[in-house]
Formats: sequence, C-alpha cells, structure tokens
Amino acid sequence: MSNPSQMISVRLTEEEIFEIERRVGFDGMRNRSDVLRRGLHKLLDETATGNVGRRQTIRISEGVSQQLKILEQMLEMDASSAMALGIGLLLEQQTEKMDTRVTDALSVLKDIDIRGSHEDHTE
Repeated sequence: MSNPSQMISVRLTEEEIFEIERRVGFDGMRNRSDVLRRGLHKLLDETATGNVGRRQTIRISEGVSQQLKILEQMLEMDASSAMALGIGLLLEQQTEKMDTRVTDALSVLKDIDIRGSHEDHTE
C-alpha cells in the first residue's frame, strides 16, 4: 500500500503541459500526475547514488509480459526475481561453455606437447 501523498504546485509552459497530456493513456498512465510521477521516478533512479537499489526500465514484448504474469501466478514470483534468476542461469551457462572451451584447449595443448616430446625421441 502506498503512503499518503502530498500535493505540490509546479509552473509549466504550455508546451510542457501539451507533452504531458500527450502521454496520458499510455503505459498505464491514467492522468497528468501519473505521467509526472513516472518522469520523476526515472530521474531519481538514473541519479541514484551508492549501493542504493536501482530500478531499471526495460521494454519487453507482449509474450514476455504474459510469461511474467504466468510466473507470478504459478510461483508467486515477481518480475525482479524472475530477472535475477534468468541472469544467474545465463551467467552459469556461459561460464560452463567457457570452462568447456578452456578444458578443450588444454587438452589440445597437452596432445601437442605429448606429440612433440615423442618426436624428440624418435631420432
């Protein structure tokens, strides 16, 4: 539940008001206050300091949005948790691939070294 809000007055030009009103009705913004809050949150997130949890805004397809809704219903998992798990899984997979490549490369080097030492003794 959100905290009680306070009303503040802001002076804006006609052009600024026009641009704000153009965005009403998009992305769940129901009124000018929603548009201004969204812009303020973006500014605050982009200028956050230190190790404060930052909000990242990403655009996702309708399909991914539906998948997130399913995860939320099935597992009670929010989008942030799903993203963290997905990133963790992706990093794990990439690390495994890199480990395999290093192991393969070391095996090739070992074979070359063994062949090289045999060639020295064949003379």
